[in-house]
Amino acid sequence: MYFDVSYYTESDRSEWERFIRHSAQGTFFHFQRFLDYHPPDRFQNHHLIFRRKSHIVAVWTGALREENGQKTWVSYPGASYGGLMTSRSLGIRDAHYLIKDLIEMAKSEGIQRIRCTPPPALYHRQPSDTIEYSMLRAGFRYLQQDYTQAVHLLTLPVDEADVLARYDSKTRTAIRKSRREGVEIRHDVPIAGETLKDFYDILLNNRKRLGVTPTHSETELARLAKLAPKYLDLTLAYYDNKTIAGILNFVCNEKVLLEFYIAHRQEAQKFRPVPLLVHETVMRAQRRGFTWLDFGISTESGGKVTWGLAAFKENFPVQGFLRNTLVLDNVQEWKPSHIFLPESSRVRTDVR
Repeated sequence: MYFDVSYYTESDRSEWERFIRHSAQGTFFHFQRFLDYHPPDRFQNHHLIFRRKSHIVAVWTGALREENGQKTWVSYPGASYGGLMTSRSLGIRDAHYLIKDLIEMAKSEGIQRIRCTPPPALYHRQPSDTIEYSMLRAGFRYLQQDYTQAVHLLTLPVDEADVLARYDSKTRTAIRKSRREGVEIRHDVPIAGETLKDFYDILLNNRKRLGVTPTHSETELARLAKLAPKYLDLTLAYYDNKTIAGILNFVCNEKVLLEFYIAHRQEAQKFRPVPLLVHETVMRAQRRGFTWLDFGISTESGGKVTWGLAAFKENFPVQGFLRNTLVLDNVQEWKPSHIFLPESSRVRTDVR
């Protein structure tokens, strides 16, 4: 091994959490406090830590499971994003050795397949394609490429009227109607007790109409809110003191606020609470200093685009990004090509 590689243990927790906060790509989904919300017997965790001279240079959130009849190392089931989180100073040579060490660890465990979904570029504290490039050179391929849409908050005006002017005209009309009807927006709503119950009831019925179920149960959201209260943010819309819609945001890191769930009561559609909720979230995210408000993916498995959802998001000033899922098949047969690594671990600097 090029790095000192070990499996995560509970004694590494504080060092792991500190590293994630300062890594090049780390998000809320990589904290152990997020992974803790899963029941202990749900996944067979196999997290890795890569060190050099006792200092962490990278981590891998992983769990073992069977996929398509193969022993697969997934980073991470039950999380939007996984993959290798690295120090900001990691260069291309070390990135290649990091991938090699990851694959060698997988081979030693009898793992046949590695799959991961790294955070999109907008989540990076220090944007870089170095890890993904190294993975592709090692033989990883794109298993799936999803499409996510986000508002670049730094390019928005400060004045609300100027922000509204960036929206589609129908959206501006809906926001004015919602306010005229008396819809009230409340931020920082407790994710517990009656307010969580009200929101989850709306969410469950909303998703039922779409033929799906929420990723999280009500109990799991309550647990997650207790484990990481600063990273979940619930905003509700009220009409005549009754909850009619809500948005649950995840504070992924200091750059990105992610709209994870948004739902409304069908009978309250006439009040148009959702456009108002989204607008209030945009303005508040801007005031809080975030760089991006991510609306989440508008694609489904099999490469299908959810056209209506994507079109709704484009009523706001969004930009599109890829969310890539990479996979390495035939891990046990893997050997680096003769051009994968430098000829020597000590690379002479080109001074041209």
